[in-house]
Amino acid sequence: MCCTGYPLLILRLLLLLLPILLLAVWAETRDYYDLLGVSREATTREIRRAFKQLALTMHPDKNPGDPSAHEKFLQVNRAYEVLKDEDLRKKYDKYGEKGLDEQQGGRYESWNYYRYDFGIYDDDLEIITLDSGDFEAAVDSGEIWFINFYFPRCSHCHQLAPTWREFAKEMDGVIRIGAVNCGDNNHLCRRKGINSYPSLFIYRAGQRPEKFNGERTKDNLVRFSMQFITTTVTQLWQGKAPSLMVMFSLGPDI
Repeated sequence: MCCTGYPLLILRLLLLLLPILLLAVWAETRDYYDLLGVSREATTREIRRAFKQLALTMHPDKNPGDPSAHEKFLQVNRAYEVLKDEDLRKKYDKYGEKGLDEQQGGRYESWNYYRYDFGIYDDDLEIITLDSGDFEAAVDSGEIWFINFYFPRCSHCHQLAPTWREFAKEMDGVIRIGAVNCGDNNHLCRRKGINSYPSLFIYRAGQRPEKFNGERTKDNLVRFSMQFITTTVTQLWQGKAPSLMVMFSLGPDI
């Protein structure tokens, strides 16, 4: 009689383990691109935005009643950590998971982090979020770039964000406005000598970067940017009514 409860106990244990086993099988058969819902040609920005949307809905903090939420989100987080990194993404594309460190993506942040701190400028059309994979090509393109190096948990970075957005809208079409998340691109920021946040730099191809050191108001940012721009005004006559065309070019070396 003492052993009659064992089969029931074993059955209960199997029922508890079944979701985890099914999840493991599901994770093994899912492609990282499929997990994030992006194509294999997706840009880093598209990958980051897709992950953020999943983080806001799948995070265990938002699904306390789902015992498999932690494992599910670990898989999504691992996919993101691999695909956002240029070198890891190349390894994954060539070898699959066999070429990766098993610990990659083994921890994640709170839901509040993904809601309020993750990718401050990802949804701003006038601000281009740059990563280690596209930074050098951007600043060497021949265009003027004004780049905001920020850290997600930096309070001053969040305070600057509304002003940086207004400034980007005003300068749209004149210079390129960028942002680098140093939380995601620590090695890039170290190479560029970034040791405080936010750090604002003008980049011109073939020239040394110029750091902005003034009070971070929109007018001051515009004034600083315009030092690196010259304008040539060409008057085009159409009958009796003149129209003006303004041509922007790189300014003289300062």
